[in-house]
Amino acid sequence: MNSKRLHAVFKYLAEAVNWVGYISISAIVLVTAIDVIGRYCFNKPLLGSLELLELLMAVFGGFAILHTTARRGHINVDLLFAIFPRRLQIAVHAFGSMMGSAIFAIIAYRVFTLGRQSLLTRYYTTILFIPTGPFEIVLACMLGLFSLVLFVQAFLPPSAKKSENVEEELSI
Repeated sequence: MNSKRLHAVFKYLAEAVNWVGYISISAIVLVTAIDVIGRYCFNKPLLGSLELLELLMAVFGGFAILHTTARRGHINVDLLFAIFPRRLQIAVHAFGSMMGSAIFAIIAYRVFTLGRQSLLTRYYTTILFIPTGPFEIVLACMLGLFSLVLFVQAFLPPSAKKSENVEEELSI
């Protein structure tokens, strides 16, 4: 498989991940709005809204962390880090990415085993009787991909130039 085709496949997968995230956050907003309107206007809250939100947040959280990491969009506080030499910055970045990759690989494995156990024992939510296993497995897959992205980023240091998204200091 050549490089252009591989890049196109990864770009397509990234867009698919984005759309799943968009759909899940839209569902979270919709469930919350229906619950609030029902609770305060009609005195009838949405039955099982908390369960729905918990399951949707598992999906959204997994996709959001993967999307943000792939774009290197996490917040950095580089008070002292900026004064270190470039080689030391790269070494710290690589070490941090490798440690994060290892920790989240362990977390992904544990979440996957819990999801598999939930599927085998047919564990459901208490009010709506929605099986939780598939949601746990989706979260585990996203955390596994997150771990893989961190591992790859350990060998690809961030660029030395400043990001275009950095806001300028406020002048008072």
